[in-house]
Amino acid sequence: MPPLLRHSLLYQLVSVYLLFVIVVLVGGAGINTVIEQQQREAVQASDQALAQDIALETNLHLRDSEVSLSTLGYQAMQARNSQAIMQLFQTYQAARNDVDHVYWLDPLGLIQSSYPQLKSDMAVEFSPPDVVPRVRNTANPVIEVGIAVETTFNAGVIIAAPITNKHGTLVAIIAASLSLFELSDPLQAVVKAQQLQQHQLQISIIDARGELVATPDHSRLLQTVLDELPGADLALQHQGNSQLGTGLDGQSWLFSSVPVPDIGWAVVVQRPAAEALHVVTQLHLWLLTVALIFTVGGLLFWLLLHGRVIRPLHTLAIQHQALPSSEQSIPSHATQLARRADEVGYLARSLIRLERDGLAKLGELQTLLETSSVVVGSLEPQAVVGKIIREVRRLVDVQAAAVLLPDEQGVLHVLVSDGHNRRYNYALSLAPENISSSAVLALHSGQPVQKLLSTEPAPSLSYDEGFRSVLAVPIISRHAGGVVLLVHRTQPQPFNQKEIDLLLTFANYATLAWEHAVLYERSDERLREVARENAQLYQQASEEKQKLEAIMESMSDGLVLTGIDGTVLYANPGASSITGLPITELERHPIQVLYEALSRSAMEPEECARKMLQATSAEKPELLIELEPHAQRQVIHLRFFDVGDEAGRTIGRGLLLRDVTREREVDEFKTTLLGAVGHELRTPLAAIKGYASTLLQEDVTWPIEDQRHFLQTISSKADYMAQLVSNLLDLSRQEAGLLLLKRAPARLQEIVTHTIAETEHPDVMVTTRIPDDLPLVDIDSGRIEVVLRNLVMNALAYGEGEIHISAKLQENAVIVAVTDNGPGIAPTELPHVFERFYRAQHGRQRHSGGTGLGLAICKAFIEAHGTSIWAESAEQGTTISFALPLPPSGERRLT
Repeated sequence: MPPLLRHSLLYQLVSVYLLFVIVVLVGGAGINTVIEQQQREAVQASDQALAQDIALETNLHLRDSEVSLSTLGYQAMQARNSQAIMQLFQTYQAARNDVDHVYWLDPLGLIQSSYPQLKSDMAVEFSPPDVVPRVRNTANPVIEVGIAVETTFNAGVIIAAPITNKHGTLVAIIAASLSLFELSDPLQAVVKAQQLQQHQLQISIIDARGELVATPDHSRLLQTVLDELPGADLALQHQGNSQLGTGLDGQSWLFSSVPVPDIGWAVVVQRPAAEALHVVTQLHLWLLTVALIFTVGGLLFWLLLHGRVIRPLHTLAIQHQALPSSEQSIPSHATQLARRADEVGYLARSLIRLERDGLAKLGELQTLLETSSVVVGSLEPQAVVGKIIREVRRLVDVQAAAVLLPDEQGVLHVLVSDGHNRRYNYALSLAPENISSSAVLALHSGQPVQKLLSTEPAPSLSYDEGFRSVLAVPIISRHAGGVVLLVHRTQPQPFNQKEIDLLLTFANYATLAWEHAVLYERSDERLREVARENAQLYQQASEEKQKLEAIMESMSDGLVLTGIDGTVLYANPGASSITGLPITELERHPIQVLYEALSRSAMEPEECARKMLQATSAEKPELLIELEPHAQRQVIHLRFFDVGDEAGRTIGRGLLLRDVTREREVDEFKTTLLGAVGHELRTPLAAIKGYASTLLQEDVTWPIEDQRHFLQTISSKADYMAQLVSNLLDLSRQEAGLLLLKRAPARLQEIVTHTIAETEHPDVMVTTRIPDDLPLVDIDSGRIEVVLRNLVMNALAYGEGEIHISAKLQENAVIVAVTDNGPGIAPTELPHVFERFYRAQHGRQRHSGGTGLGLAICKAFIEAHGTSIWAESAEQGTTISFALPLPPSGERRLT
C-alpha cells in the first residue's frame, strides 16, 4: 500500500469508493454484454428458424411439382393424339395455378405441344438450351430458372422430366414453367403479417447464380443480389449463418441465411438490427440511468461525508500529530471543533484534554529517559552501578546513594557508593535476619521501604554520617539476582510518592541495565569456555578425521560415499585403481560415471549394467562383476549400503569395491584341481586295483613274466601318481612362497643328456645344439631336470616326431629353447599355455592324457630361480624358451 494511502483516511475512503464504483460499472458492463449476446442469439435463432421453414416449404413445393409433372408426362405418353395431350395439360394447369405453361418435347428438345398454345405453328426449340442435355443425361427431373420459350418472355422456374418407355429409352420430355410471382406470394404473406405487428422484415430466395427467385418485391425478380445479402454465399455452400450488414437503406440489418435442401438455393431473412436488438437498446438506457443515479447519489454522499467527517478528522489528525511544547497554546481550529455537539466535538475535547495532561508529564519523562539512556550505555556491571548512583542523585534531591549486593549467604555489602565515606563502604554488612534494616526489608518484600533515622534503638552507620532519611528501592532481576538501591538525605524529610514513583520507574530501567550487564559478563565467560571446548572438540575431530582418512586411504578395497542425490562425496585410491578413473573424475560427479566405467571394462557390459541396476534398487545389494581392464581378468565384489545419521535417517549411500580375483582363482583352482586329480587318479588307481586283484586270485597261477609285467605296471602307475602328487605339492609350495631350491653350479649338458635318456622314444628324433664353452648355471638341478622333462614330454605330445634342444649365452643368463615340429599354437591360445590345467587344442585329438599342469610347473620352477619362461609359435612348430641364472662372478667357470 502506498504511504499516502496508508496514512490518510481520506484517501482510503476515496479508494474504496472508486473501487466500488469500478466493480459496479464493470459488473453492469458484463451483464450488458451477456444479455446483448443472449438477445442477439435469440433473434438469430428465430430468423434462422423462419428461413428454415421457408426453405423446407419451398423444397416440398418444388418436389411436389416434380412428382406431379412426371405423372402427367406418363399419362401424356399413353394419350392417342395431341388433342388428348392438350386436354391433359389443360386439366393440369387448371388444378395448379402456379403453372404458367406445360410443354411436350421430343427427345431432341423440339416443342411438340404446349398449353397454352404458342402463337407459332412451327416446332420451336426449347430453352434454356442446357435443360434438354441435362434431362437426357439423368433419370430425375431437373430444375432451372429462366425463360422457357423466348417468344413468351415469361421467366419462371422450369421443371423438366424425362419420359421413358418400359425399355428405359427416352421417348419424350415434359416440362413446366412455374410462375415466380406465385412462388413469391407465401413470402409476401409472411412479410405483411410482420408489418401488421409493426415489424420490418424482408425475405429473399436466390438460386445458385445469386439471382432472386422469390421476393415480395416482384419488380426485383431475377436480379443478381448476392453482393447485397451478406452470408448468402455461405448458405449456397450449405452453411447456415447470421451476419450484420448494411441494407439498401444504408442502415444496419441482420441477415440470416439457410440453404434450401437438394436444390442449391438459399433463403435469406432480413431484419433491421435496431429492431432486432431493441431489448438490448432498452437495457443500455436502463443501465445508463442506474449508473447516473448511482454516480449523483454517491457524489452527494461523498460531499456530505467529506465536509462533516473526513475534513474535521483530517484537521485534528494534522494538528495533534505531535504534542506542542508547554509554551504553545491549543490551536484555534481544534477549539472551534470542540464546540460541536456531535462525536467530532467529543473527540476534539478529548484530544485537547489529553494534550494538556501530556504536557505536564513530558518534562518528567524527558528527564527520566535521558537518565535511563545514560545508565544503559554500558555493559560492565561496576560501570552500570556507578552510573545508576550518579543519575539517581541527579534525578532526585539526595545527598548520598549506594548499591548493596548480597553475597552467597545473603549478607548485603556495598558494591558501589557515592556520598559516603570509606568506613561506610567497608563496615556496612546487613544480614538477612536484620529485619530492622530498610534494605533487607525492601529486598525481601520487593517493594520500596523508607525510614527516618534516629538513635533509637541504636544509632546506625548512616546516622553517624549525618543522614536522617533513607529510602531502599529493590532492583530485582530474574536472571542476574537482586540488588538494593539506597538513597540518603541529611534532612529528616520523608520521600513523597512522586519521588518514590520516579525512582521506581528509574529502577525498572536500572534493572534492565543491571541484568544486561551481568548476563553479558556471564555470557562472555561462557563463550570463552565454549570456545575452549570447541577448540578441543575440533582438535579431537580433526585427529579422528585424519585417522579415518589414513585408514580409508590405505585400504586396498575401493570405498565410495554418495549423497542422497547420487553425487560422489568421497572416493579412496582403491576405488580409483579399480575403476581406472582419477579421484578428481569421481568426486563431485554423479555415481553413474563410476557405473559407466565399470560397464566399459566388464566382460559382459549389458549383464553388468543389469546387475548394478538391481543392486542400486536394493533388490540385490551385493554382486560380482568380471572386468578386463588390461586384457587381464579381474573379479570385483560390489556391496551397497546405506549411510545414516545418529537419528537413523538415511543421509547417503556407500559402495565397497573389493578385488576378489585371487579368491575366485583359488576357488576355481580347487574345483579344477579336484576334477583333474580325480580324473587323472582314477585311471592309474583302476589299473593298480585291477592288476593287484589279478595277482591275488588264488585259482589262477600266472607265469613269472606276467607277474613281472603286472608289478611293473603297478609300479609305473604308482610312480605316475607319486609324480602327480609331487607336482601338485611343488606347485602349491611355489604359490605359497615355500618352495625351497638347492641351488649349485651345474653343467647344462649333463642335465639335458640325462633328460633325453629318460624320455627316449623310438619314434622321436631329438637333436641338441649346446656350445661347448657354455658357462655353468646356478640352479636346482632336480627342478630344472623336471622342467626339461616336462617340455620334452610336451613336445612329444604335440609334435610330429622331431625335437630340438638348444642353449646360448645371452647377457647374464643362459637361454634354453625346446622346439617341436607340430602344427603350432593359435595366437589366441599362446598367452594361456602356462596356466594351470590349460591344454592347447591342437594336441587333444591324439593325446587325451595329462593334467595340464606340466607347463604351469615349469613356470613355477623357473620363476622360483628368479628368471622367466615364454612360448613362441608359428604355423609349423612351437618353441618354449626359459632363462637360467649364472653363478656369482667368483664361482663361474667354463664347462
